[in-house]
Amino acid sequence: MNLIRFRTLLYREIIRFLKVINQTILSPVLSSVLYLAVFGIVLGGQINHDGSYIAFIIPGIIVMEIMMAAYSNTSSSLFLSRYLHMIDHLLVTPITYTELVLAYIFGGVFRGALVGTLIEVVSILFSPFHIAHGLGVIFFMIGISIIFSGIGLVVALWSEEFEDLSIVTTYFITPFTFLGGVFYSVKLLPPALLAITRFNPFFYLIDGFRWAMIGKSEGDIGISILLTLALSAFFTMANIYLFRIGYKIKQ
Repeated sequence: MNLIRFRTLLYREIIRFLKVINQTILSPVLSSVLYLAVFGIVLGGQINHDGSYIAFIIPGIIVMEIMMAAYSNTSSSLFLSRYLHMIDHLLVTPITYTELVLAYIFGGVFRGALVGTLIEVVSILFSPFHIAHGLGVIFFMIGISIIFSGIGLVVALWSEEFEDLSIVTTYFITPFTFLGGVFYSVKLLPPALLAITRFNPFFYLIDGFRWAMIGKSEGDIGISILLTLALSAFFTMANIYLFRIGYKIKQ
């Protein structure tokens, strides 16, 4: 690892999404405000829940936006670099594949963490809360950002058209997130659906972050931590391998 090269690439990724801050940062924050207003305030008062319903859904909404921000950052950045052949200029330099992958991933982490932090600040206006486990919030925020930044890179390498990037969000990220307990307690599910939910990895990511924020959990926190570490390592190493073999980036 050459820190100067890594820092330069990371700086490029951060500047890239900050130049369109209305789309990359402010848009997901506004979407979260609408979710909190509609589901938390309008519908929340009509829902019987053990504790504050709006406080329950805030962590899930934050995780959902972190996932989308991290995924969108790396997938769009790498795909455009491939499509416009800008990646070729990087491949002929002394930059290592590890430096390149980590710069992409931590660019996504920075965007995901920034979006998540801003939503946390805004959510206090709807439901003041005390963060139960501060280190846990940081751990899950960074871990989830790494996972979906890594997924974004894999999809960007696989995609042939820009529209292909939306396939994962439409058929994978969005449904698995909504079915992972963002807006409801999984304890309300029938036994069969609850059993299926236990196999949804998104449930453990959301549940782990909820435990860190408000101290409430509906699953095994140990599984949430181990799954976050395992998926973070897997997608990071998988992308380094794909870059090393030149999957769809070397002609």
